[in-house]
Amino acid sequence: MMDRDLWREVWQTLLSNRLRTLLTASGIFWGVFILIIMLGFGNGIEDGVNNSMSGYATNTMYIWSRQTSQPWQGLSPGRRIKLTNEDTAALERQVTDIGTLAPRIRLASWRGRVDVSLGSKVTDAEVSGDIPQFRSILPMNLVTGRFINQLDLQQKRKVVVIGERIHRDLFGADTNPVGQQIEIRRISFTVIGVFKPRRYGDDRERMGSLVFTPLTTFQQVFNKGQSIGFYALVPKQGLTSREVGDHVKVVLKQRHRVAPNDNRAFGDWNTEKEYLRIRNLFRGIRAFIWTVGIATLLAGVLGVSNIMLIAIRERQREFGIRKSLGATPASVVSMVLLETSTLVSIAGALGILFGLSGLAMIDVLTQSITSDSSADVLFSTPTIELNVVLTMLLALIVAALLATLIPARHAMQISPVEALRAE
Repeated sequence: MMDRDLWREVWQTLLSNRLRTLLTASGIFWGVFILIIMLGFGNGIEDGVNNSMSGYATNTMYIWSRQTSQPWQGLSPGRRIKLTNEDTAALERQVTDIGTLAPRIRLASWRGRVDVSLGSKVTDAEVSGDIPQFRSILPMNLVTGRFINQLDLQQKRKVVVIGERIHRDLFGADTNPVGQQIEIRRISFTVIGVFKPRRYGDDRERMGSLVFTPLTTFQQVFNKGQSIGFYALVPKQGLTSREVGDHVKVVLKQRHRVAPNDNRAFGDWNTEKEYLRIRNLFRGIRAFIWTVGIATLLAGVLGVSNIMLIAIRERQREFGIRKSLGATPASVVSMVLLETSTLVSIAGALGILFGLSGLAMIDVLTQSITSDSSADVLFSTPTIELNVVLTMLLALIVAALLATLIPARHAMQISPVEALRAE
């Protein structure tokens, strides 16, 4: 058991050369501090991105029709494929791996906008025809009112759900637009809801300009017949969007007499691929942080080993006297290791304390921004797991002790006679 005299001796040894002790501890301190800050900051960015994507279907596949590029069954290439409600029914029957299938159609081209008016006030908007299930693919926060429902589809009601920018431009932020009418291409629609997107930056502004109408109403009032613009689909759990998307294309190619190897007849965009790319990016960032942090800590550990080796050489007479007075080699080694572990523990604990304090300061500085739900900030509270901190400190102490074994063994092998002769 370690007695009080031994601890007092350890402290006296560490304080007898304050500059050396300070330089040794600073390497450990800064290594731990930098690693804590980098890990916490990286976790804050990753959590912020994950929060911005929370609720979104990260495995959505969008499929749309284009022109054929190959002749097939007597049909020439360059034929434009037109999707219809019959295609939707066929996909629902034949592709059982689809979890959610949402046919959509836009009034203008991709991201094209049309005028939406309220009396003399006019703004531009992306108008689309949708079904209620689309909300599970692209979740939104309803500020007031509701989203389109099945009765809206069945009865072909002329109703719309508008984005926050449309609400602000036409009605003003303080006016409830539910129950009031707006015009799209001189056709009146009743506002049933206002939604707030869960996106950031430019995409947030674009989504605030969306206007949703029931698909059946859209097809009727804008003379689209049975046309479908494109599909948004999410596979059932356990399946990838690519697998299900390929099955959907096979069915559509058969229905529209498209060559099986014609890969230009249908276009697609896979959010699952983008999501995995983001996840891999953060894995790379995390690996980089750990690599830099561990390298910094190892540099500090090697510094401890080198400085302890120098200290042991300077204390040869001391160790010689100890051994001549009956000190065992094991007691000499244990004393050296105790000095090392004490120094590393204190420096590591201070690095953790200051690192966590730094993360708290970062959180205070950014809290006013990140707590504002309307702010476009992809950053959350910087955090680090307690088990990571404790494991890091324990691993640091063990590594320092292992690195100190070489100079400790040198101290154990010192001959009392030779040590007493040393000046």
